[in-house]
Amino acid sequence: MYPKSESSSASGDVRTRWASGGSRAALGLAAFLGSCGGDEGDGSPPVEATLPAAASQPGVEAVSRLCRDCHPEIYETWLESQHGLANRLAGPRRDAPFFAGQTLRTGVEDWLFRKEDGELQIVNNGKVHRPDMAIGESPLVQYLIPFKGGRWQTTSAAWDTGKKKWFDMLAGDDRTSIDWGHWTGRGMTWNVQCAWCHMTGFRKNYDEETDSYASEWNEMGIGCTMCHGGVESSPHPETGCLIDLEGHRRLGQGQILDGCATCHSRRGEFDEEFRIGDVYGDHYQLALASAPHLYYPDGQIRDEVYVYLSLRMSTMGHAGVTCLDCHDAHQAEVKFPLGTNAVCIQCHATGTNGRIEGAPVVDLATHSRHEPGSTGSLCVECHMTHTVYMGNDPRRDHGFHIPDPLLTGELGIPNACNKCHEHEKESVEWAIKAADDWWKEKMNRPERARTRAVARAFEGERDALEPLLEVYSVEEKPFWRANLLQIMQPWASDARVRDLARVAARHDEPALRAAATALLEYSPGNEDLLAAAATDPVKEVRLAAAWAMRRELDTGSPLGKELAATIAHGSDQPLGAHRRGRLAADRGDLREAERWIRRAVEYDRTSAGGREAYAVLLGEMNRPREALEQLRAAARLNPDNARYPYLMALTQAELRREREAEKLLRRTLEMDPRYDRAWYNLGLLFAGQERLEEAVEAIRKAEAANPRSPEYPFARATVHSRMGEPANAAQAARRALEIQPGFPPALQLLQRLRIPSP
Repeated sequence: MYPKSESSSASGDVRTRWASGGSRAALGLAAFLGSCGGDEGDGSPPVEATLPAAASQPGVEAVSRLCRDCHPEIYETWLESQHGLANRLAGPRRDAPFFAGQTLRTGVEDWLFRKEDGELQIVNNGKVHRPDMAIGESPLVQYLIPFKGGRWQTTSAAWDTGKKKWFDMLAGDDRTSIDWGHWTGRGMTWNVQCAWCHMTGFRKNYDEETDSYASEWNEMGIGCTMCHGGVESSPHPETGCLIDLEGHRRLGQGQILDGCATCHSRRGEFDEEFRIGDVYGDHYQLALASAPHLYYPDGQIRDEVYVYLSLRMSTMGHAGVTCLDCHDAHQAEVKFPLGTNAVCIQCHATGTNGRIEGAPVVDLATHSRHEPGSTGSLCVECHMTHTVYMGNDPRRDHGFHIPDPLLTGELGIPNACNKCHEHEKESVEWAIKAADDWWKEKMNRPERARTRAVARAFEGERDALEPLLEVYSVEEKPFWRANLLQIMQPWASDARVRDLARVAARHDEPALRAAATALLEYSPGNEDLLAAAATDPVKEVRLAAAWAMRRELDTGSPLGKELAATIAHGSDQPLGAHRRGRLAADRGDLREAERWIRRAVEYDRTSAGGREAYAVLLGEMNRPREALEQLRAAARLNPDNARYPYLMALTQAELRREREAEKLLRRTLEMDPRYDRAWYNLGLLFAGQERLEEAVEAIRKAEAANPRSPEYPFARATVHSRMGEPANAAQAARRALEIQPGFPPALQLLQRLRIPSP
């Protein structure tokens, strides 16, 4: 569940003029993903977290019990549900069996769980802690320990309710206290990472000056008002009901789905103001399936992404299926036992369930090709395989994928057949043959082309744009279109991508409008669309426009204030602090930028990405020696990343240390022989030393690695010209113009050579 460093959950690439030799592409709003961390609160006042008085009442139903008189059966169903017990007080009545002197060894830590003088205690490496609260009910329970600065920290040692024993959620990942994701670090701070989705009416109440929290809430757990609205704590005197019955409006399917999505999605948080009935995009930015650490190229879940986007990307979600078609809201469970297939057959027996029409009719006796009653005869085992998170919590993929072993063979993407048969000797080749024998040409679905295109982009292939454009042209699902547009960000200046973004910026789906708007920053002539997006009814779209216009945006305007407030809301975490610094830098306030980016590094001291971001800023501030130190630190933290010796090489060149620069560029190319910018800069280095033949050879390798860049053949043309080879210079300049017609430097060179342009 928790990455070791926040940089492992971030998307985006920070590049600057000094670092790459190209135009700067600042970290975009896509970085509003997840939360961030550091240590247990250095610099905070030594005050432990305390429970608000209202929260100290026994039980979890302090507010929702007011609903019991009118809804007794629903109330009793909810009370012991996963929602009802999402967050509760810890105490001997429920928890004593887990604190009977059990011990656990996790990497470098020793744990003891005991009860002393009637008080539950967790002893970690000899230090005694008091678990005030617990989150979760099944299959695991985690405990919350009060720390200074008003924090509650979430233990990485958890109780397995099935096996009745303590276990390490991070087994095999021996984190230390300097890691962002250590249980004492910001990556495990409940106030930020867990609380909003485990509490009702939660406010983190972060104090920026003291780096501390004074968090409050109305009720522990997911109470009635979380999903039904109401005034949350004060009943209407005329009815005694929490809900204003006279002013109550019935929620539509989309509003209900948005309510579920606030917790059941991977998202960035703009604020804590969401109330049921609101639009999701007014308070959150959805993390799209555009990063390989989150999703596989076919859209299957990889990291912990919490269901919602998978549903929206699926054919079922596109047809209008929502959470409550399959789940009972009060039990927080499926409506029918999975072993009966009844949840699926309610639509797929007749093609409709009364609200959703057009579902394929499925004959259970023949469809699965497995014996009745076997695991393979269950719909969910083939179309909703599970992945285990948090050490023992299996979550089903809500993308309703069709198993495709061929993509496993080609790309290493999991498939249901081999996942189910993993303990047997059946191979991927066996699964491919079985699928082809059973389904024949039906297996050759359009989704295969989309998956292959996304996989090429995920691998960083320079020529991946063409297949992405092809699959985008036939894609009907808005959320997949949003994914594809975000994946095309490295080619945002391409006219074809720009044109797609301009059309998508007018789409009905806010997530697609936001993804499109974010691309408009990187190409000219989009002022009209950005101005329209700046007044969009959905905040996610407005913020995408605000970020694109951040350098000239009036900070005193409503949009400027909205952007500043949103970024400030998340600046208690590394990515948020970095965004705040990046905004200041892009507006020319480099001193304020350094303050926040230094804070981001302090918050996450083991993040190579944080060090790189600081180096980028130091480069902008003309402090290359300090930038070099940060890049060295980044390289120590991530020694397998070829980007760091490359950036160090450019910095050494800036310091006129050409020998060191050459060594580092060669090291980069040893690590990644297809690193085109390294070949290009090596060629420029050779050219500057009059090693012209070596320069031509290096630049040709850059061209081979990235044949879509007009810079490379143009650079080679200039070297040929210096070598007295006008014919070769003209050929290379023409090649640059083939790639980008009208490329000004190439046209100018041909004019100097007195050669007509094509």
